[in-house]
Amino acid sequence: MTTITDRPPVAAAPDGPDGRGAGPGGGAGPAPLRNRWRPEAVLLSLGIASLPMLMPAGLPPGPGNTGLPDLMLVVLTVATLLWAGTRKVPVRWPFLLPTLLTIIAGGVAAYVNQAGLLTLAKDLFVLFWGVCVANLSRDPGLLRVAVRAFVGFGTCYALVMIGGFVLGVDALSGKQPDGMRAMFTFGDANYASNWFICVFFIVRATRTPRAAWRRYAVLGVLLAAELLTGSNGGLLSLLVALVLGHLFRLFREGRAYRAVATGALAALVGGTGAAVVTTVDIQPYLHRISAVHPVLRDSIGRTTDSSTATRSTVFATTADMIAEQPHPWGIGPGETENAMRDRQETYVREAHNDYIASTLERGFLGGVALVALVFALLLTCARIARHGALTGEYARIVPRPELFGALVAVFLISGMFYETLHYRHGWAVFGLIAALHLFGRRESADRPLAATGGGR
Repeated sequence: MTTITDRPPVAAAPDGPDGRGAGPGGGAGPAPLRNRWRPEAVLLSLGIASLPMLMPAGLPPGPGNTGLPDLMLVVLTVATLLWAGTRKVPVRWPFLLPTLLTIIAGGVAAYVNQAGLLTLAKDLFVLFWGVCVANLSRDPGLLRVAVRAFVGFGTCYALVMIGGFVLGVDALSGKQPDGMRAMFTFGDANYASNWFICVFFIVRATRTPRAAWRRYAVLGVLLAAELLTGSNGGLLSLLVALVLGHLFRLFREGRAYRAVATGALAALVGGTGAAVVTTVDIQPYLHRISAVHPVLRDSIGRTTDSSTATRSTVFATTADMIAEQPHPWGIGPGETENAMRDRQETYVREAHNDYIASTLERGFLGGVALVALVFALLLTCARIARHGALTGEYARIVPRPELFGALVAVFLISGMFYETLHYRHGWAVFGLIAALHLFGRRESADRPLAATGGGR
């Protein structure tokens, strides 16, 4: 791999009016060349780029539902350990207590039921996305690499999916064989929706790209891609998170009175909308909207029809399964579908709900672990969102950290409709949040490494 050595140091000159050293003739001194292709920076970028590649071009997943992201994670994990070892810094495990409790709960459930060991191993493996991203981001230069990888590849993938959808190339758009919803290479439209929403909020939190018109163009592309997935749960979580992000910004800027007023107005509008939906027959209006375009038919058109009915059936079935449990240890990780099949249920599916899945499959300890994880995420986001909480370098990379709190709200809401804790990119995003908390705060016990400019 090509290595570019630094220039010899240039004697410092008196600062110019802009605070930078003046070079000969009064100009700014030449910036030293940096090694733009450090191995850990390249592997971090490739790892993030691989996250959506679960079913590229419609190819089926590998054994145990594995894919390219899992292969990249093995390489990235080794690179992270070598990187930490050469710099003699400890490897930190973010959200250690709740994740450890989750693994213990899954292990107990798997042992008691003699089922779910493979799912438990996969869950433990997915956690390493958070570990790798968080520890590499101890270097602000690598944090910048991660942010740009999310934004750059996320935007590129959105353009590819939109182009494939417009041109009718299913291998690019990942269009469902029995509908018009786009899945890209995730194999699941809801999974794809969550990815594009994550990139959307990373763009806003980091203000990347810096030019406003380019940033708004990127946001528009990501929003269009999210809408093409036709995910009702994703759209709901996006709308709620946008409101929460605005409220968090008002609180951060000390305008609490305006935040309270805005929150009350949003609650009034939301409550009124919910009352209208539950008391008025809106099905005829939904049918009219659905007739405008097939994507609307497969998204909004399912709101009070098949989607609601099937999810209600799954919810009722899993609630009965929890009530009928002979012990508090759960049925085993990932065993909901098998348990439904053993019960000869008419509609056999996974739990499609993080809260139910945690309690049903991992028992009482699983429920406690989920509560602990939610508390840890919210506490972490609150700490990094305080005004002046981040150090200079991290604050420049993430000027609006409160939006990560809004992004966590996306997972909390989506968790009522999907099992988002299995999303690989979700744990990578949690790794970004953990890095800001562990290394980017002024009060942090762990000091970040000096910025090396990797990937700049």
